[in-house]
Amino acid sequence: MNDALQSMAEAAKARIEASKAKAERYKRYTIDEVSSSIAPTNDFSLGKCINILKTMEEVNDEIFMKAVEKFKQDPDDREIFVNMSFARRMVWLGRL
Repeated sequence: MNDALQSMAEAAKARIEASKAKAERYKRYTIDEVSSSIAPTNDFSLGKCINILKTMEEVNDEIFMKAVEKFKQDPDDREIFVNMSFARRMVWLGRL
C-alpha cells in the first residue's frame, strides 16, 4: 500500500513539473501577444510568417511546411496568422 501511495505521489509531482514547464514556455509569448494586440502589425510578409513559425517550438516540420504553402497561396492567410494570439495560431495550424 505504501509503495502505491509513493508511486501516486511521484506521478503527481511529475505532472506538476510538466505543467510548470509548459507555463514557462508560454510566458515568452505573452509579451508578443500583448504588443500585437495593442498595435497590430502591417507586416504580413511571407518572411514575417516564417519567423513567427520558427519561434513556435510546438510546430513540427510537416505543419511548418503546410503553413508555408498556405502562406504562399493567400496573403489574407498571412495577415490573419500574424494578428492572431499564440493560442489561436496553434488551433489554426492544427486545422491545416
